[in-house]
Amino acid sequence: MVTDPVKQIQAEAYETDLSLDLRGTLRRLAALPPSVEAPYLTMTLDWQPEGFRPGVRASKLYVDQTKDEFLADFEPHTPAHDSLSADLQRITAYLDGEVPAPAQGIVIVACSASGIFEALPLGLPVPTRMTTGPTPALSTLARVAEDAATYAVLLADQREATLSLITQATPERRVDVEATGFPRKQSQGGWSQRRYENRADERIEAFARTVAEETHRELVEAGIEMLVILGDEVITPVLKGSFHQTVLDRIVGSMEFDVRATEQQIVDATLPLVAEAERARETAAVQAVKDGVGAGGQGVAGPEDTLTALQTGQVMILVMNDDFAGPSWADFTFPVYGVGEPPAEHPAGGDPANLVPIALEEELVRLAIQIDAEIEIVKTAAPVTAEETTEIPDADAAMPRSEAALALDALGGVGAVLRYALDAGQPTADLT
Repeated sequence: MVTDPVKQIQAEAYETDLSLDLRGTLRRLAALPPSVEAPYLTMTLDWQPEGFRPGVRASKLYVDQTKDEFLADFEPHTPAHDSLSADLQRITAYLDGEVPAPAQGIVIVACSASGIFEALPLGLPVPTRMTTGPTPALSTLARVAEDAATYAVLLADQREATLSLITQATPERRVDVEATGFPRKQSQGGWSQRRYENRADERIEAFARTVAEETHRELVEAGIEMLVILGDEVITPVLKGSFHQTVLDRIVGSMEFDVRATEQQIVDATLPLVAEAERARETAAVQAVKDGVGAGGQGVAGPEDTLTALQTGQVMILVMNDDFAGPSWADFTFPVYGVGEPPAEHPAGGDPANLVPIALEEELVRLAIQIDAEIEIVKTAAPVTAEETTEIPDADAAMPRSEAALALDALGGVGAVLRYALDAGQPTADLT
């Protein structure tokens, strides 16, 4: 009979100044009221220091050098110019002394006229750019939330196990399970040795069951969809035999690993496995759109039909290439939206002066967040092999695209999986 194999279980949450709960933040930002006269300023910054000048951020220099030119596009003494000028002053002050040390990227949403200033330091870099619009530009933040969502790593041997939750390449929480000692080994051989080996095996199995229970509890409570197993050749098969099926379904990779590894070594080893799993999810989402397109199907493709489906709340998963962009318009007083340039006549009988141009890709993301749809932003850059990294590409050559991106290109660059199938003879969602 095996006694309790667990000596202690300890849980620890790490304190951090980074913004890791992006889903809640996105819902809050997507709910902000539109501001047409004094637009929102959304700034995304790669906050990695330049390698040859430690401590120097090229993105900070970019802001300092371009903010006057940026403001020149807005007529002085107007609500837009005054609000954006105040926004840039507040952003400069934040960049000069308020950014936490661990930040690798920053997303800022500001609108002084509305009293809005949200600065989000991230654990990963993002592209540097400034944009304005009647609503915040949320596609970059949504992509970080999707690509760098929390995943779990279980590092274990026969004596200890650590389950780490990692968000944006940053350890967020850990649960340590420490085992009691092995049964005392008998000096005699024969039956005594066999009994010792049997007791040791039973102890390992009992320890694995406890670790499996703790893993299941953490994954379910936190809604974690991906798990990586790191362990030796003894514990790994025993663990997999102890896992609930819901845990087995979430394993995206496993490898042998030293239990004494540092947290950074764990992150570096597991990020490629998680990235590969994310690419597979994107491919599956594109295929689901392709399979569902058509009358009676559960998918729509192309800007017009996707926008319509979002307005009617039908979308379960928005699927969009990361370089998809296009013109669009909105009248936020209705609200009503359309693809292309604002029409001369109001399509709903309102005031044409209320029709304002917007970025289609940003509005699709904002509407998806508002109806709590999942978002899959497909990485368009194809994976690069080791041989290709040594080749000098032709400056005029187009960047190779991933298979998922090419498949979505054929559907218009954007599409959606719907919550329910369209009626027969109904090619797309209906606003009427």
